[in-house]
Amino acid sequence: MSSSPTPSPSRLVPQLLVALLQRRRFDDTLRPCATFRGFCPASIAASFAAIPRLLLPRSAGRLCPQQPFPSPSSSYHRRVVAALTLAFLNWSHSDANPHCVPLTEAPLRAAALSLARAHALPTLFGLLRAHTPLVSTAALTDVIRVLGEEGLPRQALAAFHRARQLRCSPDAQCYNTLIAALCRNGRFQEARFLLDQMERPGARCKPDPYTYTVLISWYCKIGVGTGCRKAARRRIYEAGRLFRRMGEKGLEPDVVTYNCYINGLCKTYRVERAHDVFDEMVSKGCTPNRVTYNSFVRYYSAVNEVDKAVEWMRKMVAKGHGVATSSTYTPLIHSLYESGRVGDARQFMIEMAESGHLPREHTYKLVKNAIEEAGEEALPADLCHSIDDGIKERFQHVMRMKPIMRPVTRLSRTNIELVQT
Repeated sequence: MSSSPTPSPSRLVPQLLVALLQRRRFDDTLRPCATFRGFCPASIAASFAAIPRLLLPRSAGRLCPQQPFPSPSSSYHRRVVAALTLAFLNWSHSDANPHCVPLTEAPLRAAALSLARAHALPTLFGLLRAHTPLVSTAALTDVIRVLGEEGLPRQALAAFHRARQLRCSPDAQCYNTLIAALCRNGRFQEARFLLDQMERPGARCKPDPYTYTVLISWYCKIGVGTGCRKAARRRIYEAGRLFRRMGEKGLEPDVVTYNCYINGLCKTYRVERAHDVFDEMVSKGCTPNRVTYNSFVRYYSAVNEVDKAVEWMRKMVAKGHGVATSSTYTPLIHSLYESGRVGDARQFMIEMAESGHLPREHTYKLVKNAIEEAGEEALPADLCHSIDDGIKERFQHVMRMKPIMRPVTRLSRTNIELVQT
């Protein structure tokens, strides 16, 4: 299938797909050339990981945590991914392959994740039951994570309940992954039930700071994204209860926990409480970072108090808690533009570019057009050239790194069912 001694998965998977479309069976006639050294578990696992990445669109759970919107043709592509995964799994570990290698934990985990992304759940659980001795708790945790990303919280919970059947003992990381999967899809009641189980006396897995951080983070994210002020306040209130409950259990919040809670408070306009949490954070010796200060910068920029936003940015740099990046300058520049302070927006644009941070294309064009309309001094020509080149290079880099965003050819039902014949 490939003349290279170590074929790249990005080159191997299209050849596997071509063999599938040509109705070629995965037997001894479909084998590499004589110079091929043979597959190893790592290369087989990498091939399985490349199959959904090359054939499926971006995960629906990543695009919209609460309500996925799959494309109309995604069901066809998922069936192709499932058929190709099973065909390659059987061929690479069968006696018909002259370079057959024993099935190990890494290829099995990669094949299970590929089937999970293809939503082939009966096949997935059948594969895990057939190879129970090779299923580890870490592999089951990865399956739960992928199911949560794909917007399948009920199936992720079912996979967790199959742990005893698969002879796995869930650990704290497995619980945390399941809680994150449930919260990602808005199933907070079930996530809190799992937390209550972990907090019971004599529980095998006790909650750790990451457990509470996951819940606090998703309460703030989902609450802010609801668009309803009352629902957002309720979510932030629950996040605050968990934050206090965390301290009652003797667990110290880290900088990530503080950042999640402060960001949620700022986005719901409870800045006084955010200041109290920030002071508590500093008093307990937890050093804030750039993310902490950016929450206040975005809040004061949103309420048109730009001077306070600039003060927080300067305070961050003066105390050595971080450096201002494009995520810090962008809300400041937009707020200055909306306030009519085009000259100050121009100055911050120059400061951001000279510090080595590339502005967003929308922000750059916004400031450039505002300068022309206001009759202000234009941006330096060499600075404009460097920004234009940087934006073009960033666009080309994104297109190289995200081939999955390219259109995928629609496949017929006949070609999908080739392996079954």
